[in-house]
Amino acid sequence: MTSRASGYLFLALLVLLGVVPILSMVGSTFYDAQGFSLAGYSLLFKDIALWKSLGNSVVLAFSVAFFSTFVGTLLAILLHKTNLYARTLWLILLVIPLLLPPYIIAYGWYGLVGRQSMIGQYLFGFTGTAWVLFSVYVAIPTLLISLFLRQINPRLEEVGLLTCSWGCVVKNITLPLIQPAIVFSFLLVFILSISELSVPNFLRYDVFVLHSFTQFSAFYDFQTATIDTMPLLLIILVILWLGYALPKRPLRFQNNATMLQLDVSSYQLRLNGMMFLLFMVLMGLPLWGLLSHIDSSSFMTALEKSYPAIRQSLFYATIASLVLLFLGFVSAYIMVYKSIKAWHWLQAVILFLFILSSILLGIALILFWNRPATNFIYGTSRIVFMAYGLKYLFLSSSIIQLKLKQIPSALIEVATLSGASSRQILGYIILPLSKEALVVSTLIGFIFTLRESTLMMLVSPAGSTTLPLYIMTQMANGKEGIIASLCLIMILLILLPLFALLGYTRYKGTLDD
Repeated sequence: MTSRASGYLFLALLVLLGVVPILSMVGSTFYDAQGFSLAGYSLLFKDIALWKSLGNSVVLAFSVAFFSTFVGTLLAILLHKTNLYARTLWLILLVIPLLLPPYIIAYGWYGLVGRQSMIGQYLFGFTGTAWVLFSVYVAIPTLLISLFLRQINPRLEEVGLLTCSWGCVVKNITLPLIQPAIVFSFLLVFILSISELSVPNFLRYDVFVLHSFTQFSAFYDFQTATIDTMPLLLIILVILWLGYALPKRPLRFQNNATMLQLDVSSYQLRLNGMMFLLFMVLMGLPLWGLLSHIDSSSFMTALEKSYPAIRQSLFYATIASLVLLFLGFVSAYIMVYKSIKAWHWLQAVILFLFILSSILLGIALILFWNRPATNFIYGTSRIVFMAYGLKYLFLSSSIIQLKLKQIPSALIEVATLSGASSRQILGYIILPLSKEALVVSTLIGFIFTLRESTLMMLVSPAGSTTLPLYIMTQMANGKEGIIASLCLIMILLILLPLFALLGYTRYKGTLDD
């Protein structure tokens, strides 16, 4: 098992690689070539266009977070608290847009409605941007709230049903119990929406992150770009504080067989029809918009031209997923078994790095590592793996934590009393019992690093091009058939590990039965 010294070393390393660059970036905004100066902040407060774009970002993020959380709560209750047919299938279908790069959904709608049509005029701007982000992020509250619904003691609902209807029970018992999940889902979707770059960029909606990215990538004005990110960093810190101010309850999963479910047998056709319609407007229609522009010739041409980018993407995603597997297991072990007293700080750092905008993280890593002495990191693929590891460690550690919490503590206590060493307990109890979570963590890490675009635009080594970068380059001046084919290739590359994950889960379930 991880010793206390190793736990503190891991925390120190994470702070050095992830937090220190952020602090260094913030400190650099108070200095210019002449020394200490607040001139940059003076210009920041006078930039009316920048603050207008910040207002646009806040309104967009609030709208997406509100409707995603509202609809996601209803979907979680429908999929988890009723006997709806094919609930697992519908949940999987709802998650697919979350796994895809958001700009693919946006381009799918563009391919379907164009720009000159009546719907196309709404697509470019606030409405289209909000709809695409809603399509992507509605799965987050659905998943998180479903997880918390599993914690509800069925006896509480049974008592409620003695005096009132199911609707009354949901309103007065179920919703108050899952309130922390609802609020956390809102905050998480808010920060992901306000940090999104690719969709507003493609749909021509002026948001805050575009200003900083333009200063950095087009004008190479690092000072202005860094200062322009400070309001976003402040918003992220406030949301992180709000997240930790929420009341915490330990996860105690109930047996699915004992959970109370509302009988909707007489509404099966209507409810399944509603779920089919929802999936079509979230994923089916934009997918059709892509397929309508693809023929065999354009697909083969896109596949041939993008092969080097595909190979590079698969290499980065494979190595990054293994890095995330190792870091995720170590961090999950420290937090679950509380190997160090500062495990709360470790949890906070991992969450902070996850909700941190990719632009903020990318700029911080560039400013910190782009030096002659550290060029062996900055000028190589190591900077990519570092960025991926810092950004997505929260996902891998959270998945593994859920499994480690389900391992009976009595097993470890008996093994310890029997004289088993820490290494034996790790090798013969913890790892074998958590292998399913390790597989899931690896595949999730692979998918999210494969789809990442913003970090790669900032920190990728010279001459290195991944498929997301190649797609976004083609979106600027490529042919529609080629762009649609590239998007389809990306979808296939993401769905293959997803299907592998589902097949593995089903296979393990068969063996367990």
